[in-house]
Amino acid sequence: MATRRRTQRQGTGARGGRHTRKQSHKTQWFSVTALAMLGVVMVLHPEAGRQQNLASQFGAGDQRVIASDEPSDQPTVAPTPVPTATFTMPLRPAPTLTRPPKGSKPNVTVSSGRLAVVAGFSKANGVRDKLTYRVEIEEGLSFNGAVVAAAIHKTLTDPRGWQAIHPVSFERTDRADADLRIILATPTLTDKLCLPLDTGGEVSCRVDNRVVLNAKRWMYAVPAYAAQIDLYRSYLVNHEVGHALGHGHSTCAKPNTPAPVMMQQTKGLAGCLPNAWPTIKAT
Repeated sequence: MATRRRTQRQGTGARGGRHTRKQSHKTQWFSVTALAMLGVVMVLHPEAGRQQNLASQFGAGDQRVIASDEPSDQPTVAPTPVPTATFTMPLRPAPTLTRPPKGSKPNVTVSSGRLAVVAGFSKANGVRDKLTYRVEIEEGLSFNGAVVAAAIHKTLTDPRGWQAIHPVSFERTDRADADLRIILATPTLTDKLCLPLDTGGEVSCRVDNRVVLNAKRWMYAVPAYAAQIDLYRSYLVNHEVGHALGHGHSTCAKPNTPAPVMMQQTKGLAGCLPNAWPTIKAT
């Protein structure tokens, strides 16, 4: 009996062993199948592993388009354009300035040699014999023609001027047949227009029907007049027009009195005081 039960127990154990071996074979079959399928995936999609490596290498933000034979429902991400810098060379030479730089000196010495008539007409204010004149300015000088002409006419028609002494009235015109030409010119052109007189680039003159005013003197006057530039300009006009009216040079007769307007005050006052008006002391 004991032998039979032992045999039965051994038989039961044998059956249990066969069942365990069957389960082991089934597990191995599933494992082999799974590995085979993974191999197929890797063969069909060889880029899958490479894409993961590239993504990890360049970062998840890289927006590169990977070529694929399979259609995709996802929209294609266009590459972000990279701006490019454009360099331009500056123009050479620089554009010409439309106005003189601040602080630049006016031109009163560089000669163009060309004269331009100041257009316009200024009526005489007297009833005596009319003497006509026109104003001419050398081209290139830093003066406003209309302003210069107005200053000259104001001097000639001033009650302290020659109209109070001579039976004459002054009228400005731009006609070619004017009695006098009052010319504002550079020292270089002044010297030429004043020949045969020697003005030396410093003084003014009257020759024939030309009254030539040196632009250097018109601009800066002389030390004896200090800051009285307008007064000196009136002297300059009255002195040279006085020559056209027939007056010669005078000298300082008494110190500390007004100098005669016909004195060469540009060269010095010899103790006299500045004076621009014929009615105060003409000669």
